[in-house]
Amino acid sequence: MHRRAGVRSGLLLLAALLVVGVVALAPRLPVHASTDPQPPPVTSNDFLPQERDLSECVGALERPGCGSEARGGWHQTLVFVAVAGGLAVVFGRIAWAARRNRSRV
Repeated sequence: MHRRAGVRSGLLLLAALLVVGVVALAPRLPVHASTDPQPPPVTSNDFLPQERDLSECVGALERPGCGSEARGGWHQTLVFVAVAGGLAVVFGRIAWAARRNRSRV
């Protein structure tokens, strides 16, 4: 019983110190009030067609003239190779374990 009371009082003391520390440090924390106006957000997207209506390009299949030259490249190929390699390792380990398990039986 005394051990629970000690743990409880220790937790209360820790919580109180945390609250006092936050309240004491709050006025000293730097506040960055910017007087400069924020630039407008960038609304252009390289993957959306600029000369066509977006509703014409929405669908399951890519329609002609709706694509972008900004996609693909070696980055996409590298991701594909990494995913294919990972799947080969996973399925290779499964096949190896299945064969090893069958040989034991």
